[in-house]
Amino acid sequence: MADADGRRATKPGARRALLARLLSALGLLALGSTLVTFLVGTPRHAAAKAAAGVAALLAGLALSGPGGARRFLSGRAARFGVFTAASTVLLVAALAIAAWIAQRRPVAWDLTRDRIHTLSDDTVRTLRALPGDVRVLAFYRQDEPAHGEARALLSRYAALSPRFRFEMVDPYRSPELVRLHRVSDAGPRTVAALGGEEVRVAEPTEEALTNALVRLSHPGRRVLYFTQGHGEPALLDASRQGTSIAVRALEAEGLVVSPLSLPEKGEVPADAAAVLVAGPRRRFLDAEVAALGRYVERGGHLGVFLEPEASAGLDGLLRELSIEAGDDLVVDPDPASRVVGGSPVTPVLRTSSVHPIGASVAQTGVVFPTARSLVALAGGRLRPAPVALSAPTAWAETDLSSLYGKGARQDDGEKVGPIPLAMAVEWRAEGPPAREGRAFVAGDADFFTNGYQQMLGNLDFFLSAASWLAERDDRLVIRARGREASRLLLTEGQATTLRVLAVDVLPLLLLAAGLAVWLARRAR
Repeated sequence: MADADGRRATKPGARRALLARLLSALGLLALGSTLVTFLVGTPRHAAAKAAAGVAALLAGLALSGPGGARRFLSGRAARFGVFTAASTVLLVAALAIAAWIAQRRPVAWDLTRDRIHTLSDDTVRTLRALPGDVRVLAFYRQDEPAHGEARALLSRYAALSPRFRFEMVDPYRSPELVRLHRVSDAGPRTVAALGGEEVRVAEPTEEALTNALVRLSHPGRRVLYFTQGHGEPALLDASRQGTSIAVRALEAEGLVVSPLSLPEKGEVPADAAAVLVAGPRRRFLDAEVAALGRYVERGGHLGVFLEPEASAGLDGLLRELSIEAGDDLVVDPDPASRVVGGSPVTPVLRTSSVHPIGASVAQTGVVFPTARSLVALAGGRLRPAPVALSAPTAWAETDLSSLYGKGARQDDGEKVGPIPLAMAVEWRAEGPPAREGRAFVAGDADFFTNGYQQMLGNLDFFLSAASWLAERDDRLVIRARGREASRLLLTEGQATTLRVLAVDVLPLLLLAAGLAVWLARRAR
């Protein structure tokens, strides 16, 4: 009985000691993790947790009886609690330091193949050249799919420039801002403002947003005139032979595009940033050529895009620029230099990495569907620079009848590659006022039409040429990266191997590992 009574007497004491240790350990753990609660919650939550921890610790010490505090502080539970609390404090401190570093110096890695989450060099230069503070308001609800996309894009912009600030606005919670900026569900829902200027962004993409920043940074009008009346395509012609895509791209760059009828105007308008002659099929009148000549003499900016077998009557004007266009058709028989239907008259060109126009697509190349050769005249007063060259295997065919009848064959005396197919020239026109003249001449005009603009760097090459002529040198490199599908092509044998590994080998290895663990435990 005594033993039984003794055992019965000790059980309540053992339970009391266990409860005391448990409460004390929980109290220390709650106190040690209070800092975590403060970081992820509110001060009220942290205070409540600290109070609960103190209460648990005091209750544990009270239940431990006389000398319990000393036994607790010298026991395993105390050591465990101190170790846990110290570990928690160190972990929280490390996380706080890491968060501070990430906030002050954020670092991100874009591991996609085409680096689609990295802003282009063009955007970076635009952000660095902002003349003032830009504020962007994006009107999207949090439950809209475009909300996250817009926030991610705007965050990347804000990380690169302290002058770029943005705010995500819920249109239902801020109706006054919706009315102020005239935002609707059917129209643009992102507004960028700089000073008193305001530009609407059609969609939350890098290209649209960067072009909006360009328009804010260059509020003045820059007009590009396209000559008309000589067989040039209409500006907004949407057919395969039209230039509507290129014209829309120029307008997105903040340029004003306008047709020019020289017989009606008599002179090039004074507000012309540049004049483009895009694919004339008929001759210019002598009065028109004279008007263009006077424009060039004043330091104007002229772009001429010629076509083979089409005489525009501009040979004299080109000679003033020290450029001569050959009456020929460039042929390249090398299959490696052709991408369009295997035609030898549609070569891929290498662009200059030195001249700013060609540097934008030097790693991409340009396709000229059909082109005539160009040459810099020896002894001319100007020094044209080649911007795009054919491959060394090309030549300039002068007997076009034999080309179409018997096929491509090089004859003696014909120009051989590399042949200049696009050239640029600069000069200083004496005033008053003195002005830097610019001209760009290409032996083809089809490369930026709707049917060919998407090939390689064709559209970028044209846009860079137009920007250079308009003295918009900050717009010579284009534009946001595109997303391409990533495909993994497997042979039948490789597919079979992957199927065997996934269905047979891996499950068998997992089963073997489990069996080995079970046998090892059973043998102990």
